[in-house]
Amino acid sequence: MKILEIFKNIGIHIPKLEKITGIKFSSLVHLDRSVHFHVEGSTLIIDPKRLGPKQKREIQKVLPILLHESGAIIDESSAPTVNAVITQLPEIHEVARKLAPIIPQSDIPLLNACIYLRIRFEGGDSVDGLKGQIISIYGTRGGNFANLCSAGYLETWFLPMYAALIRANPDDPSMAAAKFLVIYNRILNELPWTEFVGNRISAENLIENILEKMNRNIENGVRYLNIHSLGEKNVEKIMSILPAVQKKIGAIPIRIDKDPTRIFVRLEIPAQISD
Repeated sequence: MKILEIFKNIGIHIPKLEKITGIKFSSLVHLDRSVHFHVEGSTLIIDPKRLGPKQKREIQKVLPILLHESGAIIDESSAPTVNAVITQLPEIHEVARKLAPIIPQSDIPLLNACIYLRIRFEGGDSVDGLKGQIISIYGTRGGNFANLCSAGYLETWFLPMYAALIRANPDDPSMAAAKFLVIYNRILNELPWTEFVGNRISAENLIENILEKMNRNIENGVRYLNIHSLGEKNVEKIMSILPAVQKKIGAIPIRIDKDPTRIFVRLEIPAQISD
């Protein structure tokens, strides 16, 4: 659905406007009280105080679509930070451009919403309200994506992982894309039960992290932990600590998926051990 059609359906009809490149929520006290929106160039300015309850609810529902199609939504209160944030836009949007073709199309509005949240966060704004909207629309998966985006994992984990899969499957890019989607969905759906292993962590500290997380997982009724990493040294490091983890807590690697530069391990504690 096009953005102008979305607004028309909620009572904001702008027949002479062909394209919206920006949306701004701002007070329109200088206009007639019956006016709840105004157009400046190709930017739509909406006075949220003059919208009805139903219109507010509908706008909240379509927020991700508005982000996807308009490119920017600016709250009047955040206007002073826009100039500071704008310098970060090219790098962040380059990440979105690279990710969009390889993630599910249905996740692209979520991707844009989370990138907008990150822009606001890095600009020093409070993002609790926006993150709450993302979670209300996309559920736990949306919250996990927002956390990954804010922590920089889109560019430090997802894109390098896809590049590693392409290198491992040079003659079959469709296989690389399929494997990427499996890992991508697993991470988004099971983020709290995931350990990302970086280059700097020692084998001893990694074992401690895994034991701590798995003990916490058991308390929450979860018997497994997913371990992901990139790089030859990390692959070797993870494989080397698995016997120690199994000895200390009884966690068994029920699945190991690896190639020379990438590894995924699913550790699981049998019921008779954790009970």
